Amino acid sequence: MADEIKSIYLGPAAMQTALGNREQTLKALYAGDTGLREDKRLGMPLGRLKEQTAPMAGESRFVSLVVRAAEEVLQQARLDGEDSSLQVILSTTKGNIEALEGVKEEIPEEAFLYHSAERVQELLGAVRAPIVISNACISGLSAMIVARRLMKEGVCRHALVVGADLVGEFIASGFASFKSVSEAPCRPYDAARNGLTLGEAVGALLLTTDEKLADEGVVRFDGGAVTNDANHISGPSRTGDGLYYAISQALEEAGLEAEAVGLVNTHGTATVYNDEMESKALFLAGLDQTPTNSLKGYIGHTLGAAGVVETILTADALRCGKAAGTYGFSISGVPCPMQVSSEVQPLEKRVAVKTASGFGGCNAAVVLSMERTEEQPLRPTVEVRETASYTLPQSELPFAEFIRAEYHALGEKNMKFYKMSDLAKGLYVAVEHLLEGRELQPRYTSTEVAIVLANRSSSLEADREHQHLVDMHPAEGTSPAVFVYTLPNVATGEICIRHKIQGDNTFFIEREGAVVAECYARMLLETGRARAVITGRVEKLDQSWQVELKLLETK
Repeated sequence: MADEIKSIYLGPAAMQTALGNREQTLKALYAGDTGLREDKRLGMPLGRLKEQTAPMAGESRFVSLVVRAAEEVLQQARLDGEDSSLQVILSTTKGNIEALEGVKEEIPEEAFLYHSAERVQELLGAVRAPIVISNACISGLSAMIVARRLMKEGVCRHALVVGADLVGEFIASGFASFKSVSEAPCRPYDAARNGLTLGEAVGALLLTTDEKLADEGVVRFDGGAVTNDANHISGPSRTGDGLYYAISQALEEAGLEAEAVGLVNTHGTATVYNDEMESKALFLAGLDQTPTNSLKGYIGHTLGAAGVVETILTADALRCGKAAGTYGFSISGVPCPMQVSSEVQPLEKRVAVKTASGFGGCNAAVVLSMERTEEQPLRPTVEVRETASYTLPQSELPFAEFIRAEYHALGEKNMKFYKMSDLAKGLYVAVEHLLEGRELQPRYTSTEVAIVLANRSSSLEADREHQHLVDMHPAEGTSPAVFVYTLPNVATGEICIRHKIQGDNTFFIEREGAVVAECYARMLLETGRARAVITGRVEKLDQSWQVELKLLETK
């Protein structure tokens, strides 16, 4: 069936941002209006949702936001949630994190990301179990790339990708602890930029194999890739190589050269190092002379929603043949040339690259096209074998004592280990045992090795610790050393840094006993997107842990 699927199309879409719904957001972009306003409660500029509707009866704000956007798209597409060919994929960084407020000990079920996904499934009447991606700020693009690959392999015919995040004290205080929040609305790529502005949003997009369901003005999703900097868990690469690899792989999959691209919509957070890194990555990719924009100055950094919302708006830019200006931009403040302007830019070519980057060193890029392209065929299907496995043993000792002893037994001298979250420590030790006597390099290049992991509790242990700091010491602020680990994929980032892994790195949130992550890992190998994958389950909550890993390689 996979051979019969030639193209993936962008179908109907819906969104809510600080500028309103999709139509209102588009109108404001081209008028040069921003939705960023000073938020007195949080003491910073913010992109609050323009429409503050009451939650559905008995549901959280987060679940209500997701369900309403999803229902709008299904109604436009005239699809039933019970259609067995439809896969719902949720992308988010923190989900219903409000449920943790005031919690000191036992974490309520409502705080679990997968619980929210199951509520969405039930309310939509979806047949298939939902897939949840939590990959920091590339979550939205990661979810789209997973969807595309599943459809290309014939797993489903349609994928409803919904990205959403809300901003409260948990998120605001965390970013503030990094001193990365601007005192005024953000100014991507500008010489006077001094930080990001947060925003909240939901974006829902139907990806489909059926051209009849394509949104007006057919746009195809022709390629996508995820990579890692393998450099730092909270700061981007200084060279731009990680993002460059994602862009070049996505273009290669689409069968396109850089010269075919008419627009680059970047992550463009307006932090000093992110914008510098992106300018270098675009230069390396040969896109430094291509019209480029960032939408963060209009709606803010919407975290797990950003990839979905900004992809929808980028596709709309292709349809109308013009790109919105970059709000707040005046004088370039990045080291490499970029075609950024505060004015609307006409597009000569109807092909776009959309990028994203995030904590844990993760990067993603997707290629959208209104022009006919010839996608590059993947390498022939190969045999996959399990070459190693390791399970972190259980112990009657408290986890802190147990994992410290396990680490000492390795004979390692990485002082960063002691600052890691328990989730990251468990994974770190397990990977050392898994790869013992099996060095991945020079057998594979850095981009040929991938990491695909899963759990159900996400990073809730670190979340609770961070929330406790928010509840107890709001005036003193919180700790960046704690906040950075409130993303499960940061544990993956530690492994990428340790073993110089720059290939795909995807973190699934799934129910116990599910095998979505391992199946996806095998798919990466079978389709030639990786030659080796570290995969498995990494769970740590209170004094319970489960770390079971496999090394899968092509024969």
